Amino acid sequence: MSTISLRSTARPANGTRHHTDSIHSSTIEDVLNRALASDWSAWKELERRYGSLLLHTARGVGLSHSDAFDVAQQTWLRLWQHGGQIRDPQCLPAWLAATARREGLRVAISRKRYLLYADPTTEHGDGQRAAVVDVYPADGEYEPSTERALARLPGRYQRLIRLLMSDSCPSYLEIAETLNLPIGSIGPMRMRALQMLRRTPELATAAR
Repeated sequence: MSTISLRSTARPANGTRHHTDSIHSSTIEDVLNRALASDWSAWKELERRYGSLLLHTARGVGLSHSDAFDVAQQTWLRLWQHGGQIRDPQCLPAWLAATARREGLRVAISRKRYLLYADPTTEHGDGQRAAVVDVYPADGEYEPSTERALARLPGRYQRLIRLLMSDSCPSYLEIAETLNLPIGSIGPMRMRALQMLRRTPELATAAR
């Protein structure tokens, strides 16, 4: 859910009210800790800092604006549920991006139409997507039905989806180098992979 939707859950922390200028200058670690301690002003600050990153990442998967907003909501919910397991708060932007990409791909698999966008990581710089191998993975292993569906894809398409959903959140350039493909082919190939996934017996019913 979005930070706005968290209003009923994230109550102001006991004691002090934090001023806006103070929260704006706080470190990532401080803002994250305060948010997880139910400080509403800290949740608003997280949304201010990273809300556009979530939407841009979800749109980069090929989702419409409304679907991307739903993915952002789900990503904030994941943070509320698992944020305490993030060992290095400096990895928070990368964790959010990786989680939004995974959630976005799950939504894209269930949709009949996809939009083609450029690499969602390029506008936010390398600092926003540092490796997140030391933090809580966004759901760990795939669900059995998704794993079986992935196994039906041709090897290259399967590797592409796994790379897109990996915790390290590689850029399109990195994926292209790993798969030895032109970078311009990653977006169309992703769309074909999602279409094939939707047609698998494991996911066809859920995608209707």
